[in-house]
Amino acid sequence: MPNIRRRFVFGEPGMQRREIPEIPREAVREAVANALCHRDYTTGTAVEVNVYMDFVEVVSPGLFPEGDAPENHLAGGDGGLKQRNPGIAQALFRSGMIEQYGTGIPRIKRYCDAEGVKFSYRQTANTTVIRFDRPGAQVSIEENASMPKHIGAAKYEILDEAERIAITLATERGRVTRRELSDTAGIGKMKAV
Repeated sequence: MPNIRRRFVFGEPGMQRREIPEIPREAVREAVANALCHRDYTTGTAVEVNVYMDFVEVVSPGLFPEGDAPENHLAGGDGGLKQRNPGIAQALFRSGMIEQYGTGIPRIKRYCDAEGVKFSYRQTANTTVIRFDRPGAQVSIEENASMPKHIGAAKYEILDEAERIAITLATERGRVTRRELSDTAGIGKMKAV
C-alpha cells in the first residue's frame, strides 16, 4: 500500500535496508482476504480499503452470518462454520490466500498485537468494517472551542480559514454548496470548489 508510512531498518544481515510498514502488511492482507471471502455479493457495492490520516479501514459489504460475530472468533470459536461464499472460500484456500475458516480475525489481532497497532471492528447497517489505527498519527493539540467536535484537533489546525468555514457550514447544515461557501468565506468560485 503506497499510502502507508514505513520505517527503515539498516544494518540487517547483508546491509540491506528493511522496510517496516506502520500497519502490518499481513493484517491488511488478511482483512482484505476476509472481506473478499465473506462479503455479500448480492449487493452492488465493492470491498473498500480507505486510507485516512489517522486510520486505515477495510469495508466489506454484508454482516456476519446470523448468530456469528467477530467476538466469537477472538474468543477461539469458529462461529459455527457458516460460510456465506463456500466456493470463493475454497478458491482462496487453494490459492493460499486464506488458511482456515474462522481464523482471520484472530490472525489480524496477532499481527497487530505483535507490532503494537490498535485494530477494531464494527458493523453498520449493512457492512463490516475493520479499522487499523495509524501509530503516531494522533497529535495532541488543545481543542479549539469553535472547532466541530467530530474533527480532530490536529486536522483542524492545518486547515485554512475557508476550509474551516466549509467544515463549520457542513457540520451545521449537513452540506454546503459552492455558492454558500464562496459568499460566506469571501472566496472565488474555483477555491470554493
